Amino acid sequence: MKLPETKQSWIMAGSVLLVVAGLFFAQFVIVKAAGWFKQTRERRITKATDTVTPDRLLARCGAAIEDTTTDVYPVVKRTMRYKISSQRTALFTFTRTADEPQNWVLLSMQDSVGDVSYETPEAKTSALPCLDSTK
Repeated sequence: MKLPETKQSWIMAGSVLLVVAGLFFAQFVIVKAAGWFKQTRERRITKATDTVTPDRLLARCGAAIEDTTTDVYPVVKRTMRYKISSQRTALFTFTRTADEPQNWVLLSMQDSVGDVSYETPEAKTSALPCLDSTK
């Protein structure tokens, strides 16, 4: 009679250990998955803001309220202004050399009021959500 009771208690202890191990594994997977999703989102936003050109800006956000191009050989400067809110606009400044018409470089994104900094990709996409590649 003693042997079956011992066997049952070992089976019960093993089952409890398996359940606890399964819960720890599930928690690990959930935490890691959240990190992976965050990392993927950050990469997508960084890529969207790092590769912005005047053509992509027009395609994603529509026509600018102001779009001027200044040609001072050998540099071409293009500024585009987009409305962010009722009082604020964002000013994008691009440059390229006169010899390479498609190699635009984003120099800056500035706020019309001047008190907001758009240095990080997250700040750029929060100000102008159309920059995000999934929207």
